[in-house]
Amino acid sequence: MAEIELSGIPQLAEKYGTPFYLFDEDELKERVAQIKSRLPGNSRLCYAIKANAFAVGMLKDDDILFEVCSPGELTICEKAGLSPSKIVFSGVCKTFEDVRRAYDLKVNTITLESKTHLAHLVRVLESQENHPQDVIIRLTSGNQFGMSERDVYDCVAELKKYESINIRGIHFFTGTQKKLKKIAEEITYIESFCDTLQSETGITFSSIEYGPGLGYDYFSGKDESRNFTDLEEFVTLMEKSRYDYVLEMGRYVASSFGTYVTRIMDVKGDEKNRYCIIDGGINHINYYGQMMGMKNPRTCHAAGNPSSSEVVDCTIAGSLCTTADVVLRKLSLASPAEGDFLAFRDIGAYSVTEGIYLFLSHPLPAILKASGKDVELLRTAQETCILNGVPVNC
Repeated sequence: MAEIELSGIPQLAEKYGTPFYLFDEDELKERVAQIKSRLPGNSRLCYAIKANAFAVGMLKDDDILFEVCSPGELTICEKAGLSPSKIVFSGVCKTFEDVRRAYDLKVNTITLESKTHLAHLVRVLESQENHPQDVIIRLTSGNQFGMSERDVYDCVAELKKYESINIRGIHFFTGTQKKLKKIAEEITYIESFCDTLQSETGITFSSIEYGPGLGYDYFSGKDESRNFTDLEEFVTLMEKSRYDYVLEMGRYVASSFGTYVTRIMDVKGDEKNRYCIIDGGINHINYYGQMMGMKNPRTCHAAGNPSSSEVVDCTIAGSLCTTADVVLRKLSLASPAEGDFLAFRDIGAYSVTEGIYLFLSHPLPAILKASGKDVELLRTAQETCILNGVPVNC
């Protein structure tokens, strides 16, 4: 948490209220630097901003690319002052207006996910003066993303008609939290496909945009922020490759730079079942696909009586009116009391963007940025009741 220690949480809570997210800019930049230092010369890092768009402003001056998958994310990048030359504009549901907007901005790369996207781009090219534009063609892995091998060939044939279009390469991504064996199989497949594609179409490219989906172990009980074993093993595959790689990473980049702080609002139960009710819950805390309850993430107990000999196992339940809102089944706490704080670590990826925020009309948490000893408010707590019913002043 940068230089903001647990002892500073009560002061932050007093000033900004709870719950809140605290994003550590120094940690984020250090993790990106550590990842980049391990990548071979034939690869470049691309941050998938869907993991946490608040990171864009913190990383915008870094020599990396940013994957953007919606018009809203594109607007976030513009407002943050990110250079379009660093943007890879992806996403499965691009309209003609979306493609034209990205083209007019002169983004680094436009991803074509379908022949419909190809038609949008061709329409743009036929309707205005052209400029050089890189594109990548996404090959499906058997799901709704990307296009078939046959459609990729058709797309290449059409794009070859336009001198201003540079086919930078093929885009391929299958999922997250993958093992090295799966990654190795994917690389073998995609490189073989690229070899054949170039041989049979006569085009030349050297780049593959690939999401390795490297895992981040939230539940090891250890600080995983400096564990790069999976990355280092993955790099051994890259070093042997004849292709250049743009490596899309979201969770692997952002997980360690976020902390979520919530307040204990009630303590109840008996010797058999002790419950701590917090003012947050599963609407704000999401480690991996709502995998909560039986998993134990790194959690810190602030305030309370740490010198007490009474340590009790507690179920941590949230503020939602559903039995599903169990964050932890068994957390050992020293004399937990109303008003204490719990800080959940490694929550920089997805929680802030993937939570079920509108359920029960609880407010969106405040967003804080820590840099050294300084804390900056990025977003105040926002009421959601006006989105769920009659627009009234809550």
